[in-house]
Amino acid sequence: MLVAATTPPATPSADPSASPSATPAPTPTSTFTGMPEVNVHQTVKVVTKTTNDLVTIAWHAGLGAVIGLVIAFVVVAILTFMGRRRLLYHEVVELGRRPVFAVGAMTGAFLGSQLALAGLRLDKSDSTTMVVVERGLTIALIGSVTWLVVAFAKSIESTVVKGAQAGGDQGRANRVTTQSQVLRRVAQVIIVIAGLVSAIMTFPSVQFAMGSLLASAGLASVIAGMAARSMLGNVFAGLQLATTDAIRVGDIVVVDDQQGTIEEITLTYVVMRTWDDRRLILPSTHFTENPFANWTRGGSQATGFFTLDLDWRVPIASLRAELARLVAASPAWDGRQASLEVFDAVGGHVTVRIVLTGDNPGDVGALKSYVREELVTWLQREAPYALPRTRVEVEQVEVTHDLDPEKVARAAAEIVAKQKDAPADTTPAATGSGDDAAVTTEAEGESAAHGLGARRAVTLGRAMGRSLLHRARRGGLGPR
Repeated sequence: MLVAATTPPATPSADPSASPSATPAPTPTSTFTGMPEVNVHQTVKVVTKTTNDLVTIAWHAGLGAVIGLVIAFVVVAILTFMGRRRLLYHEVVELGRRPVFAVGAMTGAFLGSQLALAGLRLDKSDSTTMVVVERGLTIALIGSVTWLVVAFAKSIESTVVKGAQAGGDQGRANRVTTQSQVLRRVAQVIIVIAGLVSAIMTFPSVQFAMGSLLASAGLASVIAGMAARSMLGNVFAGLQLATTDAIRVGDIVVVDDQQGTIEEITLTYVVMRTWDDRRLILPSTHFTENPFANWTRGGSQATGFFTLDLDWRVPIASLRAELARLVAASPAWDGRQASLEVFDAVGGHVTVRIVLTGDNPGDVGALKSYVREELVTWLQREAPYALPRTRVEVEQVEVTHDLDPEKVARAAAEIVAKQKDAPADTTPAATGSGDDAAVTTEAEGESAAHGLGARRAVTLGRAMGRSLLHRARRGGLGPR
């Protein structure tokens, strides 16, 4: 007989490692958030530590910024004191006061943050927040230093320009102003680009990419040059204008029939202010590729003239004396030339030209208007007969028309017929009239003209006709 053997159920072992299929105990969850309590505690711990790190960094950075501001204030005070004797220090304070304070604050904040970060790294706590703060302060410091260097370049430009203007030579001052402006703008562009590159290089990924960028710089420069050909042309034209001294700030030029004063010269364009306060923006290449007139290229002195159309009876000597009196009383005249001369005397008037000079074209224009107005007033008051006028003369003229050719021929035939009927020895004494003798002579001339050509016969016939008409008038007969 078979007996079934039964195995009692195994009891769980007290050692959890004795059974490989032991189930771990469940993790307790938070009643409020529903998240595991371990993750909540870790998150709270991380947030607390990050907050503490930020407070530490901010405290050190703030203290450093205050110390930097104090140092910057001391530096500005020293430069202000030195600026009483040196123009450069004065300009640095005027143009770089705020950049100095910015650099002082950013430098102190950067150094303070570095001390705080060094202490935190000793505790082996390096987080993304610390990296972001450090990089942000570094970029801010680079930006403030760039701002300070740009302000220093402007200070140098202002010092050079004011020194040139204090010399008294206006032409040299304009030349130095133009060249200083262009060179300062070139330096400013280079400084800003260097600052941007330095700020970008703070990122490690960009540092790695710079190698590939420099490797392809040749091809990129060619493509950029072709795309920005017009802009680069203006840049080089601006440099050419500054170095060749073709135009300067303050020069009076005439461009495309537009007169104005050069107000500003940049790397790409030139600003010209016209007489009616309009601003013409012209590209720099316009001055290198097109002709223009520069009235103050060799100096600011200018010469102008105007003309007056007057009557032939104008008193030139008195008018010249009045011109001398007017220019002597005007502050716009520089004393070089003030002449009056008869420029033309054709037709019904005399043209008088007045030539005047001044220190600059503006003074010459004002002097011309003043002298023209005063001379017209003097002519109206002292010599009204010299004002221009138009004369018309009417003359009575009696015109006698010649006889028609048929009448002339008829009169000549009658004279010839009477001559044939008269005695051959008829003399002027026998006839008792000088006119009859003249008629006889003309009749003989007519008879002798029968052998001449037709043209001469007609001319002789006309002459005899006039003689016959004259004789008829004296006898009171009149023409038929």
